[in-house]
Parts: sequence; structure tokens; C-alpha cells
Amino acid sequence: MSYFDANIELQAKDEDLITAFKKLKDFRDVCDILEVTPTHLHYILYKKGTSKLYRHFNIPKRGGGTRQILAPCDSLIILQQKLNYIMSLIYKPKFAVHGYVKGRSIVSNAKQHLNKNYVLNFDIEDFFPSINFGRVRGVLKGFFKMGEDAATVIANICCYNNSLPQGAPTSPILSNMICFQLDKEMQLIAKQNSCVYTRYADDLTFSTTKKHFPKAIAYRGDHCVHLGQRILTIIQDNGFKVNHSKTRLHSNHQHLGVTGITVNEKLNVKRDYIKRIRAILRCLEINSLDEAQKIFEEKYIRGHTKEGNFPNIMNVVRGMINYVRLVKGPDDSIFEKLARRYNKIAKSEVFNVGIKYSRFWTSYVCVVEVGFKDEDDFYPEDQGTGFFLQGIGFITNAHVVKKFNGNDFNAIYINRSRYDQTKIAASILEIDEDRDLAILKIQGFESNIGFSYSTDYYGGQPITLLGYPNHGGSDSLYTENGEIKQYRPHYMPNKYNEETGKLGVHQERIVISPRIVTGNSGGPVVNTENQVIGVATKGFKEISPGSKDDLTADSIIVKIEDVLALYAEMHTDETPTVNQ
Repeated sequence: MSYFDANIELQAKDEDLITAFKKLKDFRDVCDILEVTPTHLHYILYKKGTSKLYRHFNIPKRGGGTRQILAPCDSLIILQQKLNYIMSLIYKPKFAVHGYVKGRSIVSNAKQHLNKNYVLNFDIEDFFPSINFGRVRGVLKGFFKMGEDAATVIANICCYNNSLPQGAPTSPILSNMICFQLDKEMQLIAKQNSCVYTRYADDLTFSTTKKHFPKAIAYRGDHCVHLGQRILTIIQDNGFKVNHSKTRLHSNHQHLGVTGITVNEKLNVKRDYIKRIRAILRCLEINSLDEAQKIFEEKYIRGHTKEGNFPNIMNVVRGMINYVRLVKGPDDSIFEKLARRYNKIAKSEVFNVGIKYSRFWTSYVCVVEVGFKDEDDFYPEDQGTGFFLQGIGFITNAHVVKKFNGNDFNAIYINRSRYDQTKIAASILEIDEDRDLAILKIQGFESNIGFSYSTDYYGGQPITLLGYPNHGGSDSLYTENGEIKQYRPHYMPNKYNEETGKLGVHQERIVISPRIVTGNSGGPVVNTENQVIGVATKGFKEISPGSKDDLTADSIIVKIEDVLALYAEMHTDETPTVNQ
């Protein structure tokens, strides 16, 4: 098991878990893979009593009313977390699925429907309660090909009162599996009618740039929107019902919203949402914190929560401002104004805005030079970028330092360019040319400094590329904002799998919009939280002046997981201390 999934207490390796899960036959097999005794599992499932397995509570719905949440007890939730982890190793969701998928969100879902002429939204009624025990057992048998006894045991772990409980860690991934056929059929009808289809949990969306919305999918009539018969049949055949009260079809002359985000011309939040944030901030600015809390409880959340269990006003408005940043981006002027007001109230730099990270970036991103050193001087020949990563060390590309590794040159140095041109000697701790990664040892530096990292990705995610392209000796750090454009499969060319007889170990590389040019290689790519998500590795080629060559090469980064995997291979018994 990979060490960055610290919440999961499984001792077996990922590949062994995948193999074992596909061979589950009976109760004993389930105990073995979950690493529990038969007595323990039998007690939880059959002796503890269903009334003690879950805690019931309600949360308010955005449109009114409440939603029941079933929180599993500690012993059950551990089993469900283990199962969820194992199933996530095998199940890969369709591109159209954005709910409960790592690296995807309401933002990635909404972005698929940006700048369309029409948007159709409709909901599945009682989504989780509609998925009963039999359907869960069926998908376990059908999707994973496991034995009936094992499927029955796992369905018992995951279900409560003959349905998927909303609040169990396993419910989201199982619901996506059960919707596999539904999503497949919806994608087909969308393609046939020149539409885009996505699903976020129980929220289904179609959009199109056509002049008229396809009647086969939906049409207006009798002062309401009617779904096409084929859509209704697909929903029914897959065991669900439509919540007709939430069916909406709007044109671009109206407000177009997807999962609460405006998608008319750019991703945006509703004006009323911004007004609410401003009103709360104003309340905090003219009152003491205690007075503002009392006003907040009276005006904003009375009737939505039990007396004496009110959320803290500062936490609420902070979450609302974070949502604005998620949707509109960290460089949006409205977000910056709201964030600055919050910082002033909090008397702390809670939100980083403007040139927020410049000092941090220049401390941990360095020029990397490889060359020849004699008694008098150092003569650099190749140059790239590198950075410090907490708990790991100094990271760069293998191709930046490989000539040293091959003994063509005898020295590696790093420096902070115009911020500090002192050259610090470096040596190679580990290099992997297939992953195009190298971990360097830097004299006088400990491994607990540098960037933290994140393994969350989604298409359209705002990112910043850092580095020293075309380094001139005393340049400042170069930064370029952009977004994740695409995922691409990649195979390590020099690895041979004796079992399959095939070359290559599967990786995913990420295409980004910022230009990676000579000297940028090895630089970090960070998200809006200043966490590294990847390492710049390949980009635009330089051409001579006047050349007619077309610069169309994509900028590609290595995912942070490959850095962690390389470190893990170096330290099989160690876990780096990293703040994620």
C-alpha cells in the first residue's frame, strides 16, 4: 500500500490487494483481505445489532428541507474505509462522472458545460435509498467477478436497512459503479444529439451549442419541461426515478447553472452568494466577534440547526470565500477583495492574495547547473530547475543531471539566482530516467523544508509553473499561471514485465497550458494552495530566428505520485513527514 494513504490501515501491497479482491469467494476471504479476524467481522455484522451500527442525523438541503445522514460506528467505518480504498484501486470512473471522484469536483463538472446555448439539469429522486442490497451484491459479482458468498458479506458491510447509507465511505464509489450502464447510455444519447453529458451524484446535466435543444432529450410544454421518452426509459431501466420538480431547461439568454455554478460565459457564483458574504463581512467589521456571532445565529441559520449547535461565523464565511476562490480562481478581483477584508478582520494572512508566495517560492526553487569543476572554477554546461519538497529532498528531472550521472561532468551546483547567487554543491541520491526524476542531496539542508504536495487533480484546475527558463546568470524567478489541460497515458520504455511479456509500466502524464521551455525542466507546478502537484519535464523546443517550424509541442509534467513512488523505492521502510 502506498504510504500517502495513511488513513488506511492495510499491510498488503496495492497489487496484492487487487489480485486478492478479484478472487474473493467466501467469508474467510473477506476477513483475510480486510485483515480482521472472523470473530470480529461476525460480531460487527451479526451480533452488534443494527441500531448500534449507525448514528442518524439530518442536515439542511440547499433548496429547503433536510437530508438524513447515517454515520457508521467506528468499527464499521474502518472496514468501509478499507473496502473503499481497495475498490478505488480497481474501479476507474467514466469521464462524465464528477461526483465522489478524486481530482474532480463541482467545478470540473460545471466546466464541461461552459459557453453552451442550452443547459438541461435534472435529478434522480432518492438516489442512495434507491440502491438496495440486491443491486449492491449484483454489482460486486458482476463488476469484480467475486463469489456469491463474498459479495453477500461485502454488501452487508456496505448496506443498511436494504439500501446504501448516505454517510458510509463505500456508498459513493458503489453508487458510481451501479450507474455505470446509466452513464454509458446517457453518453451515447448525448453524442447522437451533439450534447455534452455529465453526472455529479444524483444531478444529471446535458448541454449543447445547437440552435435548438434536441427534443429527443427534453422539450418545453405545458409550462414545464418534459424529458424525452428515451431518457425516461434509461432512468427507469436502471432502477431510478426522476425528481421532476427539479428538471430545468434554460437558454443562454437566461441564467445557466450547473451544480450551483454559473456557466454562461465563465465559471461564476451567483450574485446573491457574493452579497451574503459581503453582508457577513460587514457585520464582522462593525461589531465585536461575539455580537456578530449572535446576529449571525438570528438572521442566517435559525431553523437550520439545533439550538446551541451553531457554527462559528468566521469559519462559515471563510468556507464561503474559499468556495469563491475554487470557482472563480485565485486571481479573481472579487475573491481578492473578499479575502483581504477577511484577513483584516482575522488580523492574520489566512488567505494569500496578490504576490502571496513570491518569498516562499524564491526560497525553495533553485537553478540547477551541471558542469566541470577544476581547482579554480566551475564551468556549467547544462542548466535546469529544481525545488525542495518536504520530507523528500531536492527534486529535479533526470535529464537535467544525467550527464553527471554518466560521468561526462564532475559537479552539480544549485543557487537561487538573483536572490542569492551562492553556489551550493549537490549530489545524486536517486535517479530514474524512465520517470525522468532525480532526487539530489544538498549540503547543509534537511529534508523537512520546502513545498508540501497534493495528489488531487482535475481538468481545468488553476496551476502555476515556476522555474528558471533560459537562465542568464542572475535572473529572477519566472512564473506562469495556467490550468491542467489533459491526462495522457505514458509507458516507461525500459521496463520489461516478465509475466505479461510487455514493455512499460503505466503512468499518467499531465498536459498543462503554461509553456515549459529550456531551463524550466525540473521546476515545480503548484496549485492554488501552493502545494506541488507535478514536475515540469517536457515542453516547447527552441528554434532559430526566422525558422518556419511550428511550435506545437505540449507542455507535460510528471505527477507528484511518481516522485513519491521513487522515494518509496529508496526508503521502503520509511515514511516522509509531509504536510499535505
